[in-house]
Amino acid sequence: MGITCANRLPKYTDNKGREYFFDNAKFILILFVVLAHSVAPLKSAHDTAKAIWILLNSFHMSCFIFISGYFAKSYISKDGNIKYQRLFTYIMYYIFAQVAMTIFEYFVLGYKDIDISVFIPRPALWYLMCMILWFTILPYVSKLKIPIVIIGAFAVGLLVGYDSKAGGFLSICRAVTHFPFFIIGYYFKKDWLFKFRNKWTQFLSVIVILSFLVFAFFKYDIIATRILECSYNYNGSKLKIFTELPVMWINRLIFYIIAAILCAAFLNLVPRTKMFFTKFGSRTLQVYILHRFLYFCETEYEWFKLPFFDNYGVYKMMAIAVIITFILSLKPFEYPFNWIAKIKIDPLLKHKNQS
Repeated sequence: MGITCANRLPKYTDNKGREYFFDNAKFILILFVVLAHSVAPLKSAHDTAKAIWILLNSFHMSCFIFISGYFAKSYISKDGNIKYQRLFTYIMYYIFAQVAMTIFEYFVLGYKDIDISVFIPRPALWYLMCMILWFTILPYVSKLKIPIVIIGAFAVGLLVGYDSKAGGFLSICRAVTHFPFFIIGYYFKKDWLFKFRNKWTQFLSVIVILSFLVFAFFKYDIIATRILECSYNYNGSKLKIFTELPVMWINRLIFYIIAAILCAAFLNLVPRTKMFFTKFGSRTLQVYILHRFLYFCETEYEWFKLPFFDNYGVYKMMAIAVIITFILSLKPFEYPFNWIAKIKIDPLLKHKNQS
């Protein structure tokens, strides 16, 4: 996922115009993704793990998708059409990852009754499927008036929860639910991020995040965690509040509000200058896909039950997640993804035209 947004302030960009802020944000967010998965098996027995999981899942993917939407504008050509190569690259990423993950589950984990389908993403690949869908419809929705698109996106996101058929097929439920963050990112202006940024708003951002973490720790019993995953309809979300059919949509509205507030607070705290981890911000996709193989092993072989995790197990697991994130961000793990990205669609299009 390349970032080539130019900036006139050398302090905040490298010599290619790549902004440190977005690379910093992306690396921290992918670290949050790995952290959330690492403590997930522990959340049923540890309140701390559950609170951390709730906090991270309340905004980390929404914020990631917001940033993806922000850079999606560079993939729309001057005539308003999508640049097919980027869409094709995501399709290739998805196909290779889908095949690799299916093989891993069948031969390594021993799952013999896997439903094999190109249209039902394996766990974690929903993001790639959503990107494919969003890139496909973006040239059409971007031609509509901004208020109509944003209001419509939220309205459909609230309504899809009533659809009992929306689920894993094409990751429709997640695609529709997260689309508001993608489209807001698409229309977002970078300068808005820093307009109100000062030490007081940053202090307030810290208070907001910590307050929600404390709330999640003491009041997790009223939070329907499946709402945070965005992959279930309302009837399957095990709602704790607003359980009557006419008002179930309020649960997702609350999720939207909390996610937006936490995203804003998080982005207000992300450093703008170069950090020791900035260079890894361009390699988040490889971490996103590769760490899932380890997560599968963690849950299948129950590594979290090893004696090593008996004392301070949550914090040890988080420390391991940080180490894994840095390791998977190293350049050697980037090579397969670079190879896939070099597969060009132009020869295919030329062959089609000649035919």
